[in-house]
Amino acid sequence: MRSTGFSICLTFGIALSSAQPGFDQTIEIDSATTPLTTSKDVVAASAPVAYVYVGTAKGVNLYDAASNGQLTLVKGSPFHTSGLAIGSNGSSFISLGTYDVHSYSVSSTGTIGKQVSSINTQDYPDNGVCDGQPFGTIGLANLDHTGKNLYVLFPNDNGDCNEAIQTYNISKSGDLSFNGGIMTGSNAGYGFYQAPTIIENDTFGYLAGDFDCCGGGPGWAGFVRESNGEMQNLAFNLSGGNTYPVGYDPFYVTADSTNHLAAIVANNYGPEEYDPAQLASYTVDSKGNLSSTATAKNMPYPEVTDAYTLNMSPEGNLLAVGGYGLQVFHFNGAAPITPYSKVLTSAAITEMHWDNNNHLYALSAAQSYSTLSYSASGATNVTIKGSDGSSYPLGDCSGECSGEQNVTPKATTTYTISGTKVGGGKASAAAKVTVISKPTAKGDNPTSNASSESPLSISAFPTSITTYSRLFVYTVTPTTITETPGSPYTLSGPGVNALIVVPKL
Repeated sequence: MRSTGFSICLTFGIALSSAQPGFDQTIEIDSATTPLTTSKDVVAASAPVAYVYVGTAKGVNLYDAASNGQLTLVKGSPFHTSGLAIGSNGSSFISLGTYDVHSYSVSSTGTIGKQVSSINTQDYPDNGVCDGQPFGTIGLANLDHTGKNLYVLFPNDNGDCNEAIQTYNISKSGDLSFNGGIMTGSNAGYGFYQAPTIIENDTFGYLAGDFDCCGGGPGWAGFVRESNGEMQNLAFNLSGGNTYPVGYDPFYVTADSTNHLAAIVANNYGPEEYDPAQLASYTVDSKGNLSSTATAKNMPYPEVTDAYTLNMSPEGNLLAVGGYGLQVFHFNGAAPITPYSKVLTSAAITEMHWDNNNHLYALSAAQSYSTLSYSASGATNVTIKGSDGSSYPLGDCSGECSGEQNVTPKATTTYTISGTKVGGGKASAAAKVTVISKPTAKGDNPTSNASSESPLSISAFPTSITTYSRLFVYTVTPTTITETPGSPYTLSGPGVNALIVVPKL
């Protein structure tokens, strides 16, 4: 079993309403979308400081962000798009389907117009086809800092084929054109955890992923961008050996505004067993090599549970950490990262972005399941039963039974594992999962609960699931953090699956 200290599983109990965000479909527009603010809540009209896009299964909602961070839904939302919302360069909005990349025109007020261009990734090499099977995209793609190049990632088939990255050019008018592809990673492990993070001068990119099999840990992948924007593999050095700090594996990487990286790392002490996550900083030299001053003692521990994503402020001095919770750290370039805030919310955060006016936006996904971890020994007729009538028979555990069971309660449910002890007598243990279906001011603590009475034990993680999505907005400076007016916002659209922030220049 994996260590309870840190897990490389990136789903951690969050289930988006859209099961396959890369699915290429035409989105139906729903005119009944609930706005984030009402007329009596909206501040005096002023030019927005940023455009905030939230991708849903019904299209893309656009919100104007005021100087105080308050959001107002823009008329016409949700705007018609196909696939998963990826990003905007200010003049073109990009989305990604299972096979096709789409671009749409963007007006001076940020509204999304008609489709300008569509291109089929399968018409070009390095398109994710494995053993003749077109697996398609996995929803991982990003733009460079110029907004002229798009990078689309394709998975391996869990040990059969290498990962791949295709590069596309985006013209001023929004036309898409293929600009090369590469095979990368290895034909082992589970592939990418993220799209490449690209350093500020658009020279090098890095990502974390699982490129090994048979109990091996995640690792680094590096890329160099050619002058035309095409992505190529990069062989680079990490000071101190294969990983640095020695023995630590990366799980997510992001870049600052110069030549530094921040990474979620964890000490690997056995096959797929990790200590709790810590935060490390790295410096990128002129050849793309990485060095670090991070050590086990000076790397801070995030207080959020299962920290798995990062996002850097435009100035490169603040680092947002998301997982089961949201927390902000001071980023100090080559020097060690230092703590700043406590946990701002314990909601399950999936994406975070900043604008240029000190606002941090964080999207929480609607959750649908919790995971029960159980063990039983010396007992027969073992069954897990929920107070909602669900049942999961385990049978004869006179030897030993252990494992995990995902559960999808619709209301707060207590799960009890029970059985007959070998030699006579009954044994049982219970764990409770709270279901939150109405907005509350603050999120509940997701920490695993457990009940144990030998020879049976059971625990649930998370202990509470929230069945609606929310958007949190904070004003963050190096000295103060405040939640903005109206935050958190409850998002009524189903399948909320993407957050894009475009600062207005």
